[in-house]
Order: sequence, then structure tokens, then C-alpha cells
Amino acid sequence: MALLKDHVLTEGNGYQVVHWPERLDLSIADLWLRFPELVIGKYLVNTSYDSGFVTLSETQKENGWRMVGQLAHSPLIRDTNQIPHDQFDEWLVFDCPVQVEDFKTMVNYCEYSPTDFDLEDEWDTFWKQVLRLNPLHVFGENYGMYLVSRDKDTIQRVTATNLHSQPIG
Repeated sequence: MALLKDHVLTEGNGYQVVHWPERLDLSIADLWLRFPELVIGKYLVNTSYDSGFVTLSETQKENGWRMVGQLAHSPLIRDTNQIPHDQFDEWLVFDCPVQVEDFKTMVNYCEYSPTDFDLEDEWDTFWKQVLRLNPLHVFGENYGMYLVSRDKDTIQRVTATNLHSQPIG
């Protein structure tokens, strides 16, 4: 594990993980704005929205959003403004449409991080789900923020950016 700037970077199971443990000022929407390629042209599944679940509007449904159980599934994302965002959000990102029927979210454990977490059973559950579903990225925002990705180039671009030095939005 290496401490770089304001984040922790680890690697395992074919994924790289960046965790910003003390960045209450940083949101996953900030990352989407700075690095839109993380979500543009992708399909998203919301596993937590403000510690609950997204309630889709009629407009969102008309625009291709759908519910599978309690999880909102996006159409092809063409603009970051399509993505609802609050706090304590967790998103799975895929290259093609999927159907995720359940996912035990971990983001609601206030200090959860895929890099290190005291509750080993929950940490194991998170990683088993990720490995089973094989998303390209996983975003989580709680009292910190994390990005789990199979795309090493993306992780390199994100970690090479000093998020303190550039205005977001």
C-alpha cells in the first residue's frame, strides 16, 4: 500500500483501488466532472443513494432508466448530468447493459474502504460481489471516497491529478 498525496492506492484481484480517506470536500460527481470518461459511454447501477435507493422519476424512466429490485440501472450515459447524485452513494459501472438483482452496499459503513476495513466479513462480501459482477469501476462516497477499477490507465490519470489544486465543477 502506498500513500500518495491525499489518497491510498492498492491493487489486487485484477483491480486497482484508490481511496481518499479524509476528503469530505470531494464527491464522486466531482470525479465524473473531472474525468467524464469514467461514466460517459457506460452503464451504471446504483447500489446506494443517500444511504437508501434511488427513486426514479417518470422522466428518468422515459429516458431509459429502469429498476431491478431496488437497484436503479441506467441507460447508456451520454452526459454526467444524467446521473443522480447525493451523498453516501455507491455505483457500479459497466461497459454493456447488465442486470444486477442485488448488491450488499458497504458505503453506508461510514468509514468503509475497499483498501482496509475492520469488519472482515463485510470486506469479504464486497470483494466477492465485485469479483462475481466484474464491473469496470465501482465508486463509493461516505466519509471518504473510493474508486475501484480494472482500468489501470484511468487510475494513473486520476492519481496523477492533484484534486486539491484544481477547481471542480
